[in-house]
Amino acid sequence: MASLSEETAKKVLRQVEFYFSDSNLPRDDFLKKSISESEDGMISLALICSFSRMRGHLSLGDSKADAIPEDSVKAVAETLRKSTTLKISEDGQKVGRATEILKPEEVIEQVDIRTVAATPLEFDVKLEDVETFFGQFGKVNSVRLPRHVADKKLFCGTALVEFSTEEDANKILKETLNYGGVQLELKPKKEFDTERAKETEEYEKTRPLTNSNRKNNAKPEADYPKGLIVAFKLKSSSDKDSAEHNGSPEKTKKVAGDVNTEDAEKDNKENVDEKNSLDGEEKKTEDGEKPSEEGKGGEKEERLNAVETYKDNMDVVMREDLKTLFGKFGTVKYIDFKIGEESGFVRFEEPEAAHKARAAAVLTELGGLVVKNFIATLEPVSGEAEKEYWKNFRGSQEKFRESKGSHRGRGGKHHRGGYKHGRSRDDNGGRPNKHRKF
Repeated sequence: MASLSEETAKKVLRQVEFYFSDSNLPRDDFLKKSISESEDGMISLALICSFSRMRGHLSLGDSKADAIPEDSVKAVAETLRKSTTLKISEDGQKVGRATEILKPEEVIEQVDIRTVAATPLEFDVKLEDVETFFGQFGKVNSVRLPRHVADKKLFCGTALVEFSTEEDANKILKETLNYGGVQLELKPKKEFDTERAKETEEYEKTRPLTNSNRKNNAKPEADYPKGLIVAFKLKSSSDKDSAEHNGSPEKTKKVAGDVNTEDAEKDNKENVDEKNSLDGEEKKTEDGEKPSEEGKGGEKEERLNAVETYKDNMDVVMREDLKTLFGKFGTVKYIDFKIGEESGFVRFEEPEAAHKARAAAVLTELGGLVVKNFIATLEPVSGEAEKEYWKNFRGSQEKFRESKGSHRGRGGKHHRGGYKHGRSRDDNGGRPNKHRKF
């Protein structure tokens, strides 16, 4: 029988002890049910080996309980016999707790008292890394990485760290800790639970109805990317009005879903390779076709002139400034903003980048991110606001495609044999006149 490597044995022992620990068992309905249905309070070791994290430790792929190799079960059994909190059956086929558990509600209360919630952490953070980090300050019993309320596939950004004693937990709450270059916000788990309950309630109110609640003839809700959009508002670092300070006396404010056709046109040109998140297919231009050159040269030149004019003006924020600012947190797909506006939207490629940006803004002393002589405060766009944003944005893109198609003459893309309208035409059938965009 092949034994487990020292590293694998350590991981397996740690994992199975956690499954049967006070930290996990009172909350694990599946394990509790399996134990209660067992005459001796022990359950199949092959079943334990089929759990996802155990399969990972043992390199078992997607094996089910009845397909776990006998050698793997025996090797795990030999490793677990070293545990002081577990017991193994004589034949090495079952595992259970060495001692009976107290009343679940009492155990949960004790565990919660010595658990600290730490945020913000990166979406791809590893449980082992969090455990190692906090292990510097006290003995860690367990670490949990709760899922996001709106998307169970994503980590919510807050780790729940259970220490061995209440004293260690209270000591950590008084510390100022930095993880990954960001200062952590530390709070008791009960505060996290209260906030989590509110988030869940809000999500339940705004999430789309499930299929079972729709009328038979109703079409399913269109899917759209979640967590990519962040709304920002510029506030002057002085006491002057933010919009007036940002190069324009006219105070304007964007709301979620307020996507104009011009922005959608430019976004469509600049991001032709972006995946269409509604149908999962990649958007592409037609074979060999380039976007219409009509009027493009003048607008591009004017925009470049504006960039050159205002790049060193600390009282004027441009899209280029915002792209540089937000680009520190991840790939920026689009900035929905014009000079003179006091608010706008940034769309990231990944939700992790949006989370990092919001976390960084919240943790600054100024309450936002500094861009020239302004402070950009950030808010997530979620629920109905997020849905409305994508609805309007996709609608604008569709209008652009239709308009693009109607501009071609019968002679093809270069209007050979056809005709070409000037930008000053007054008919309503083509692209409307618009103010210049920098």
